[in-house]
Amino acid sequence: MASIAILGSTDVTLSVANAVIEAGHRVAAIVYVPADFSISYSATPVNISRAADIPGWCQEFGAEAVPYEGPESIYQYFQEHRACLCIVAGWYHMVPARIRALFEHGAVGFHASLLPQLRGGAPLNWAILTGLRETGVTMFQLADGIDDGLMFAQSTIAIEETDYVGDLVRKSGHACFALVRDNLTAILNGALQGREQLGVVSYGLQRSPEDGKIDWTRGAGDILRLVRAASYPYPGAYTYFLNKRLTIWRAELTGALVHGAPGQIFRLPTDGAVVIVTGSGLLRIIEATDAKGVDMLPTLRKASHQRCDRHEDGAV
Repeated sequence: MASIAILGSTDVTLSVANAVIEAGHRVAAIVYVPADFSISYSATPVNISRAADIPGWCQEFGAEAVPYEGPESIYQYFQEHRACLCIVAGWYHMVPARIRALFEHGAVGFHASLLPQLRGGAPLNWAILTGLRETGVTMFQLADGIDDGLMFAQSTIAIEETDYVGDLVRKSGHACFALVRDNLTAILNGALQGREQLGVVSYGLQRSPEDGKIDWTRGAGDILRLVRAASYPYPGAYTYFLNKRLTIWRAELTGALVHGAPGQIFRLPTDGAVVIVTGSGLLRIIEATDAKGVDMLPTLRKASHQRCDRHEDGAV
């Protein structure tokens, strides 16, 4: 039984932790950041939309829950509390070489893409936004670059046209669990060696909640991809209606013929469906709420001919 350290703060962190136990090993400690934390690419604190109860899990399974206080704190902790391997999953910081060197077998990371595709930030969101038909999860050896280390294993995930990012989150969690369960022991005993990443390298940049703002002059297909990519557990795609923020969580394309200005609302007489005109085509709204989470469909059904995209200050 090997002693494993984990760096991570999200649902996928716990998927990996559970898989370590399933594989017959022990989670010694999980280093985690709080739900709101500071990071170099944002002037304001970042909120973890997929934050998990790391201390609660650690208490249940006898592992140490270690709050992150910078790379030096990690270095000092693992100098005193040795582990065979470090697994990085659901983590938001680089792991310097001197920290990786503290572990006999180095550090293994997980990235929710088929590397070298979509290295970097928000890979599941970008997979939907760019119209990919499949993505995946890669288990790889951490190196000095961005998601560029040797690969141990990959798992492919199909992206259905009806999948929202929450579906991909669930699928990727299952994939991470299986990759750890099936490969961890082989990595520890040297039976599984890493291989070079092959193919065209692409990168995804970090996204912020403001990137979910809907531009109704775009086509309905583009807007639907944004809705799917920004939906639960993320903050959602949004617009403004009657000077208030309106978040659209679920939608679909429709072939109804309605002529109007981008952002204009209409209730179809045939079935009462709420549609919004886009720069090309219509978007049928299935689920939408205001900033307090109140269902806005009843209000939208009474709003035919009115327009979205009015800002909080009243300016169009």
